[in-house]
Amino acid sequence: MTPTLGVVVLSPDGEWDTAVRGLLAQTVPPVSITVVTWVAGRPPADARVRVAHCLPAAAAAVCRREALRTPADFVACLGGHDEALPGWVEAVVTACGAAGGPRRAGVVRYGAVRIRPDGVVGGVLIPGPGPNGRVGSRRAGRAGVRSGGAGPAAPWDALLSGAGLPGDGPGVAGGPVAGGSAGAGDGAPCAVRRDLLTTPTAQHAGCVAVPRLLVRQTPHGGAPAAPSAGSTAPGRRPARPALVSVVVPVRDGAATLPAQLRALAEQTYTGAVEVLVVDNGSTDGTRDVAGRARAWLPGLRIVDAGGRPGEAYARNTGVAAARGDYVAFCDADDVAAPGWLAGLVAAAGGADLVGGALDVGLLSPAYADEQPVPLTEQGDFLPFARGANCAAWRDVLVTVGGWDESYRGGGEDMDLSWRAQLCGYRLAYAPDALMHYRLREGLAALARQKWNYGLSGARLYARYRHAGFARRRPSVAAANWLLLLVRLPDLVRSRRLRRRWVRYAARLAGFLAGSVRQGVLYP
Repeated sequence: MTPTLGVVVLSPDGEWDTAVRGLLAQTVPPVSITVVTWVAGRPPADARVRVAHCLPAAAAAVCRREALRTPADFVACLGGHDEALPGWVEAVVTACGAAGGPRRAGVVRYGAVRIRPDGVVGGVLIPGPGPNGRVGSRRAGRAGVRSGGAGPAAPWDALLSGAGLPGDGPGVAGGPVAGGSAGAGDGAPCAVRRDLLTTPTAQHAGCVAVPRLLVRQTPHGGAPAAPSAGSTAPGRRPARPALVSVVVPVRDGAATLPAQLRALAEQTYTGAVEVLVVDNGSTDGTRDVAGRARAWLPGLRIVDAGGRPGEAYARNTGVAAARGDYVAFCDADDVAAPGWLAGLVAAAGGADLVGGALDVGLLSPAYADEQPVPLTEQGDFLPFARGANCAAWRDVLVTVGGWDESYRGGGEDMDLSWRAQLCGYRLAYAPDALMHYRLREGLAALARQKWNYGLSGARLYARYRHAGFARRRPSVAAANWLLLLVRLPDLVRSRRLRRRWVRYAARLAGFLAGSVRQGVLYP
């Protein structure tokens, strides 16, 4: 028999619309929704929701009491600003019934994406299994409840402490979760089997981890959650966007930007388009170049993103300024083929995020052996759309928090694609959306790029290893280093061989440095 799920929403500030809206929008709604708050005077707006008022010091006890009142087999606890993404109930209920026998599931943990007050992603939390698949020891008792009457550090602490299980403490509510990996007792949101609230039996209860991002968390007092996945769920897209916004981040790109802007002016797409050149602190006359391009791109807007360096920051600034419901991204040093935008739009109706094709033949013909692998042939655990050629519906970018600005020099496109897919969104490949791609010419610039890719690789592993992102075996990494040593003479044999050696050496070195920084082994 399929387990049932009830929900307790803990709302210290009396704001619970985000949580309740997400719950009521579920295809399979929970059997009960109860809001616990210490802000009096606000009745529920929906008859399916009941409200329990209490003093802050009694929050944990009242959450436990309301959880015991639900007729459900399992109880989940959310914060008032947490948004359950589409498919949350189905995924949790399926996991609740996954472990049978004497150690059937006692706690089901699932992932969350944390959104900063400015709407940008601040962290990703993907749970790992507890020791030997168990919930964890009972030594934590009620440690998850803050002293001083402030209520639980995280909403689900009230349930965990009531069941005699480890509390999560301020792992999500108080501190950053940039690393993003999680095990039992580490801040991952969860659902608890209701009978454990009356007869704690943690030593016999299984811990099930769902390696998906099922909840969108925004902080108390932060920017209100915009309509996101709940308003346009995956699989429900118009055939064509009303307006496409093309975001072009640039920093000191005066030499290459004109060719890209002229290519955008020559697109075959006939729908409504706006082009935004997002200046990330240029000092070489880039703005003047962009301004002159209005002669063939009427309505082109120049957006200032000089606050801090970084492509992710510039892209997010462009998204915030964009008016379109579909946002395409390209770089200032590449050149879009005439059918580029038409290709991205053609794939939009059947996808939430779209990646196009890159070709080095026009701009970097000497480096054909460095041709980027198409999205459909990527060997990572999930495919990704490259930042130099991709598009997404605006509501998807809002929901997942846009581009992670903490990445520098690469990896932010993999992170965005993987985060979106783990939230339940669909990624599609548009081979007709061709972008002529420019590779780094100088060895120093190439080495810096590959070094940054290596650093990002280790960081991505730290964040997504519990979702299935596997590292190479140490023996393979050792063989690669040995091969570099054997090929050391390539540095003086030819320019092509020297370039190849530098590419691989810089990336392998970045893996090692990133491993040290992230506290993981990613050789």
